[in-house]
Amino acid sequence: MARIYPLFSSSKGNCIYFGDSECGILIDCGVSCKRICCALNENGVSPEAVKAVFITHTHSDHIKGLAVFLKKYKTPIFAQQTNLDILFDSGALPAGTVCNAVDGCSVNVCGFEVSAFATPHDTPASCGYRVKCPDGKTAVLCTDLGEVTDTVREGLSGADLVMLESNYDAEMLRRGSYPPELKRRIRSDRGHLSNDDCAENLVRLAGQGTAFFVLGHISEENNTPETAEQAAVSALLPLKRKRDYMLYIAPPAGGKAVIF
Repeated sequence: MARIYPLFSSSKGNCIYFGDSECGILIDCGVSCKRICCALNENGVSPEAVKAVFITHTHSDHIKGLAVFLKKYKTPIFAQQTNLDILFDSGALPAGTVCNAVDGCSVNVCGFEVSAFATPHDTPASCGYRVKCPDGKTAVLCTDLGEVTDTVREGLSGADLVMLESNYDAEMLRRGSYPPELKRRIRSDRGHLSNDDCAENLVRLAGQGTAFFVLGHISEENNTPETAEQAAVSALLPLKRKRDYMLYIAPPAGGKAVIF
């Protein structure tokens, strides 16, 4: 059975594992190598099972532990060429790291077929990943985006499971303590998706047959897991949770396997 482990998912750090105890891939290394390894071990997965690391973009909450992980485990890295260049220029890639660009192609790593699609975010390049698992099921990881473009819609469509950003509650952000410029950045079309944005897209995806959803990258300042969850469940009515679809909330840390 296919499994996704949302080990870490928040503005403080992101790291997702696809696979099992024998073989899999990491998407992002946004916390320390030590924390990533501990989280994998807590899920019965050895860090040596990680056969590749895929990077969505180069903000620190997605690459914080990357250099140490690559140095320790000699794992190949996959990313858009722009992000590979940024990582190389910043010294985040240890000498001898095997680098692979994902632009315009799909790659196969231990039975996982992975392709990237561009996402709009306030960084030189950013992407989501579509992962076809060895059992034929497809999952998509898509966080850190200001809007759902046609390219993103295509990337999400037809998946068995979608992990989509539900970053902020619009009213909590409006009333919150962030400075005005940061609030504008979060709300912009290169910022993040609100609960309502996310929920609207879940409805569309459910209508296309997606039955497993994971809400990710939930702000700890401008949202709560319960608020994001309620927005999704309400939007999906009259569909019934656990009968017509499954909905999971990715915690900031300590995520366990979602089987789909």
